[in-house]
Amino acid sequence: MKCPKCGGQMNFEEFVNVACEGAPWSYEGWRCVYCGEIVDSLILLNRKEARELETVSVGKARGKR
Repeated sequence: MKCPKCGGQMNFEEFVNVACEGAPWSYEGWRCVYCGEIVDSLILLNRKEARELETVSVGKARGKR
């Protein structure tokens, strides 16, 4: 997988936090070995939805001319 930010190599990792208050949590995702960008399924879903909303907003703005 290529990094969406810099085009570098992404490595699959499990991210774990046991230092937080409450129950420890973990998730799986990808981290770029060059820039440190982290991507997981939730991040990708949120970015996709944001792009779709942006496209709809731009389309509506163009239609108002």
